[in-house]
Amino acid sequence: MTTNDSKSDTMDAVVIPEPGHVEVRRIAKPRPGAFEALVRIETCGLCGTTDRHIVEGTQAHHPKDQYPAVLGHESVGTVVEVGERVTSFKPGDRVTRAASIFPGEQRDDVYSAWGGFAEYGLVRDVTALVASGREDLRDDWVGSRQIIAPEGLDPLDAALAISLSEIASWTWKLGALGAQSMVIGGTGLAGCAMCVFARLAGATPIIAMGRRDDRLELMRQLGADETINSREQDVPEAVRALTHGVGAAWFAEATGVDEVFVTGLRCLAPGGTAAIYGAPVGYRYTLAMKGAPGDFAVRLVCPEEHRSYARVCSLLMSGAIDATLFRTHVWDGLDQLPTALEQQAAGAVVKGFVRIG
Repeated sequence: MTTNDSKSDTMDAVVIPEPGHVEVRRIAKPRPGAFEALVRIETCGLCGTTDRHIVEGTQAHHPKDQYPAVLGHESVGTVVEVGERVTSFKPGDRVTRAASIFPGEQRDDVYSAWGGFAEYGLVRDVTALVASGREDLRDDWVGSRQIIAPEGLDPLDAALAISLSEIASWTWKLGALGAQSMVIGGTGLAGCAMCVFARLAGATPIIAMGRRDDRLELMRQLGADETINSREQDVPEAVRALTHGVGAAWFAEATGVDEVFVTGLRCLAPGGTAAIYGAPVGYRYTLAMKGAPGDFAVRLVCPEEHRSYARVCSLLMSGAIDATLFRTHVWDGLDQLPTALEQQAAGAVVKGFVRIG
């Protein structure tokens, strides 16, 4: 485990020097400005899409000329110092998404991939900034997602809530799902979490499709009524058998895989909707209409996890969501990130976290 030295001007951080390479590097520790708080980062979740794509050099929103970059955007830590004009944070607060380098910025020729895999980061007090006259920051994307976690919530659960809140927001933005059938394509974290939140929204039956029996069984534990192994069954045919020949009202695409999206279209009932959560490389899907119903819609839904974070934390703290069903791996120390990435690529990880300090 890395030992933090709060008096040092440098810190350890996971840096991607160039696509395909990962290293722990000593970089300058951030210094809080008047409207910022310094956070000692305790843990950071490993994202199966954004982090992996940044490491590979294929993430559409991370410019190819912005390497080396500090990785990680699902951090949780404790405030240790506040700027003189901060009003929203105080020392001891546990906060989310501290950034060692704010998105869009660089420091000492190192760029930001948010930078949560680091010993220290910053959070921005948007409320105080707006009160000072910075109206342009009222809807600041970064600051709005830097939230104080409920007191007593374990840091690993607080970090898990970041991911779950994004998926909850996405699912709940679909609207009331009462008595509507849904096929969920994909058995990763997103697909698993969709089972929970679609169930809470009233969807029925919930049908999970994927290629791994162990994950499909997990999705049953999380709320799926039925499962389809796409290696063994014709998925659209199986969906129609489970929906009295009608097809599904919703298809939730949770993989970013074009083949899964095309299959999902063929599962829809007339008038059904394919809703996109997955992020395919190149951000492109094929709109293959053969086999799809004559009347369907495709909906891209943009999640806003900061609007769901408090509710998801409450569900975790009450036991309504069992965190242990999602949290399959915890690695100790930033130097374990290469191992974590290998295990994630091998398909062993539902959700994993690096404990930093």
